[in-house]
Amino acid sequence: MTTERVRNIAAPVIILAIFLGLWQAGFFNAVFSVEEFAIPRPSSIVTAAAEGSTALWGAFSETGRAVILGWMLGNALGFGLALLLLTLPPDLMRRLGGFFGSFQALPVVAIAPIVALWMGSSMWFKVGTVVVMVFPQMLTYALRGLNAVDPTVLELAKSYDTSGWQVFRLFRLPLALSFVFTSLRYSVVLALIGVVVCEILRSADGLGYHIHDALQAFNAPEAWAAVVILALLGVISYSSLLLIERLLTPWAFRR
Repeated sequence: MTTERVRNIAAPVIILAIFLGLWQAGFFNAVFSVEEFAIPRPSSIVTAAAEGSTALWGAFSETGRAVILGWMLGNALGFGLALLLLTLPPDLMRRLGGFFGSFQALPVVAIAPIVALWMGSSMWFKVGTVVVMVFPQMLTYALRGLNAVDPTVLELAKSYDTSGWQVFRLFRLPLALSFVFTSLRYSVVLALIGVVVCEILRSADGLGYHIHDALQAFNAPEAWAAVVILALLGVISYSSLLLIERLLTPWAFRR
């Protein structure tokens, strides 16, 4: 392992340790004049997590299932639509791609109540909201990647009588993978946000509901414990996707 790699790994760990040490010492509470009720110390959060581990684990399971299912369905829908639009004339493809891509501008607080009218189940309410949030991202990135092939390459492939499937497999898909993984990493964070908002707005389970319920009961450490779990879930998901991308598309990381 090179010195640079050691430094890149050690620096964030040291910064995090200093940050947690200052937090535990009450530095931030004193500097920003915030009571410990609002920002409990890390030790209080850890204690709350240990005492409420059963409830937190159940809430994590509910949130995790909704995130994974909505994220997978949303990305599958987005990629499928991108493949469908790829078969259309370029002008029509751009127009429809722009139309579906405009769904990205919809805020989750506006999407969730509308989806709630159609979905009676708490789980499918969350999944449906995530799908609406996620699929435009994948559609936009996938279309951009699938169309990133140099036109001269396509002309050369056509001169060799290459089939559409061969062009897709040999040229379009390898170039699109980096775009697809960018969308996957971005959308997993969107999925977490969407599910938590749904759980706060209308749900009786999940980490979002747990945060809302704990704050209503003036139990800030337990609410923060749920927030920490969400943060860890986001970081682990993002890092795992980045690792998978490095394994599947090593050429994208060469300098």
